[in-house]
Amino acid sequence: MNFHIVHLSTPKTWRGGEQQIAYLATEIEKNQEDKISLQQTILTPQNSSLSDFIRNYNKENVTTNLEVEELNGNSKFGQAKFLATFCKKNKVSIVHLHDAHAHTIGVLSAVFFQNKTKFILSRKVIFPVKNNFFSNYKYNHSAIKKIICVSEKVKEVVGLSIKDKSKLITIYDGIDLDKFSNENDTSILRQEYNLSKDTILIGNVAALTPEKDYITFLETAKLLIPKLEKKNKQVCFFLIGKEGESKNEIHKWFNQNPQLKEHFILTGFRNDIAFILKELDVFLFTSQTEGLGTSVLDAFASKVPVVATAAGGVPESVINNKTGLLSNIKDSFSLAENVEKVLFDEELRNKLIQNATIHLQNFTKENTAKKTLEIYKNVVHSS
Repeated sequence: MNFHIVHLSTPKTWRGGEQQIAYLATEIEKNQEDKISLQQTILTPQNSSLSDFIRNYNKENVTTNLEVEELNGNSKFGQAKFLATFCKKNKVSIVHLHDAHAHTIGVLSAVFFQNKTKFILSRKVIFPVKNNFFSNYKYNHSAIKKIICVSEKVKEVVGLSIKDKSKLITIYDGIDLDKFSNENDTSILRQEYNLSKDTILIGNVAALTPEKDYITFLETAKLLIPKLEKKNKQVCFFLIGKEGESKNEIHKWFNQNPQLKEHFILTGFRNDIAFILKELDVFLFTSQTEGLGTSVLDAFASKVPVVATAAGGVPESVINNKTGLLSNIKDSFSLAENVEKVLFDEELRNKLIQNATIHLQNFTKENTAKKTLEIYKNVVHSS
């Protein structure tokens, strides 16, 4: 079996989606069956973070069949024309469209530039498909052979706009468990921020954006601080993630609650998550919309108990009272109660950590790659 997969990714930055493409492509590359000859090309803008990753990967793996090419074109139409030409010239079997702009480029290349290649679309966001002609047209275009949804909840929401439901399939994103295998107690956060070993650390890892609802995180902390102080417990809340649209709103909250500001640390983006995450006593995840929530999986891998909102696909990883504790979206009172439970109920804490570790086997990068490769095979052989 010989086929050529193109991964089309349009962002220049590096976020969760780009990490998943990197995991998927490199895992397929490392674990190809002998009877399969599969070439992969990452098609992405010049100097994107993903292109840099692939080039560095190839320097370390000289026998790879994984390539990276620049996505040319000054507009979506220009990029669509380039994609059609690239597919024809390189006899591409499937283009895997990894984001909304890639989706548009793919459909335009089929409609205006006679690109006959089969497309697979990844859908990671929980938002409904826009109710307009072009959105409905491109999601139901005949060139789209499969829509890979990151959770059953995303599949349910997207499915409302898809005429052929057989196109929909759920494949969970996966994480690299080896990144979290270091058992050493680093105490990086405690040393860096001069915190005592008895200070309770509660945190979240996510960009400071509205969908992550950090205001609910702050309001939950506001309820917890006096309760913990009554127990003579010191606590520090960590907001770990890249600055985003919610930064000003967060600082406005601090201005309104100046007596609490000393309990919070905004670290900004960090590249040592696998080391610092295990220092947390509780992972507090307060999103109001979420396709899946891979940072929850990182917490599972770090053996940190999770308290989360039941947003989007989160309940598929955080099973209430089994792998974590769930609250309704924006319910800071319930979230605070659940944090207290996992802090002071050792039996519950241990149960959640043990069950989460087992459940995590459904969310590995190896599992994601294996299931996605099966989809590629089926689509290549379909009429």
